[in-house]
Amino acid sequence: MGIASINGLTNTGADTAERHIVRTIGPDPERFGEAEFRNCNVVEFDGRTHVVSHRAILTVVVVSTCNAGCKFCSNEITFTPAGRFLTWNDRLQRMRDFAQLSGVRKVAYTGGEPTLNPQALLDLSQAMNPAFAKARLHTNGFGLFKPVLAGGEDSALLPALIDAGLTGVSVSVAHHDPGLNRVIMRLPKSWGGMDPEALREVCSYASDDFTPRLSCVMTEEGVNDTASMFEYLRWGRDLGFRRFIFRTCSEIPAGYKKAGEFTEYNDSNKMSVDALAKELAGHDDVELTFRQRKSDSKVDVYRWGDVVFDVDESSEEEDPDGKIRRLIVMPNAVSYTSWIDPLSVLFDDDLETARRSMAVEFATVR
Repeated sequence: MGIASINGLTNTGADTAERHIVRTIGPDPERFGEAEFRNCNVVEFDGRTHVVSHRAILTVVVVSTCNAGCKFCSNEITFTPAGRFLTWNDRLQRMRDFAQLSGVRKVAYTGGEPTLNPQALLDLSQAMNPAFAKARLHTNGFGLFKPVLAGGEDSALLPALIDAGLTGVSVSVAHHDPGLNRVIMRLPKSWGGMDPEALREVCSYASDDFTPRLSCVMTEEGVNDTASMFEYLRWGRDLGFRRFIFRTCSEIPAGYKKAGEFTEYNDSNKMSVDALAKELAGHDDVELTFRQRKSDSKVDVYRWGDVVFDVDESSEEEDPDGKIRRLIVMPNAVSYTSWIDPLSVLFDDDLETARRSMAVEFATVR
C-alpha cells in the first residue's frame, strides 16, 4: 500500500492534507505493516499513518494545578507538564478532528482540578463535546456549582456542562469520614470537600443521559478492605449515588517515576484486585458482572442490589506495539499517546515543546 511507517514516522507517499480511514480491523487479527492488530482503525491523517484502538479514549488534562494535594496523586508520581488552563485553539481542534476520524467515542476532562476555572471548562466542553458520544468529568467537586455564563444566561457549572453534552461525572472522595478524607486528599483549610448537601445535589441531576459516580482511591489509611468498601457504598447510596469506582494506587515503571513522597506513598499503598475479588466472592448478595485481566489493567465490575461498583487495579507500561490505546492532551497543549512517556507525541510539531516539558519534569533530555 506504499505505507512507509506506523504511528510516528512520516508517510512520505501521502498527501499531507489527506485525512481518511485506510482500513477497519475487527476482532480477528490482521497484518498491517510489520505487526498484527485487532479491533482498530488504520487512519491517514496529515501525511502520517496511525493505528487507533476501537476502545481508545481522549483525555483532556485541562490544568495541572489543584486545590488539593492527594497523597496518591498520579500527577506527582509521573509525567504531567504544567501549563495554563487549556482553551480552545487550532491544536485542540486538530486533536478533536483526529479523534473523531479515528472513531474515538469518549472524551474525559481531568486535571489537576478542572473546575478551578468553571467558565474556561464550560467553554472548552462546548467546543469539544459535539464530536463525541460520551463526555465525563473527573473532579473533587470544588467548582461544580460555581456560576458560569451559558448561552447568555447565568447558570451553575454542572447543569451548564450537562446541557453542553456531559454524560457523567466522577467525584473523587477518598473516605466518607470528612476528617479522614481531608487528611488523605490534603484539602485546604478554606474548603473541606463537598458536603452531603452538595453531593446530593450532584445526584439530583442523574438521568438516562447523565451518570454521577463516586470515585475512591484505596489506601491503607482510608478504604482498604471489603468491609470499608461496603461502609463507603452505604454512605454513598444514602446520598443518592448508584455508581462507584474503587481504584488501587497505580503501578508505574521505575524509569518513569519521579522521586519523592508521592511515589513512596503510592508504592507503599498498592493493593491487589485479585485479593479483594476473593473476599467479594464470599458475599452472596454481590454479583460479578464483568472481569478483565490485562497486563496493564485488572477490572472487576459488581452489582450489589441497586448499586454497581468497579474495582480497578491499573498500571502503566510501555506500549507493546504501534497501536494507539490512549490519547491525552496535557496542559502544555501537546497531544500524547502515553501517560508516562514524555516523548510519545502524536504530532511531529509538538516534539520540541515535549522535550522542553520533559526537561522541566525530569531534569533530563533524552
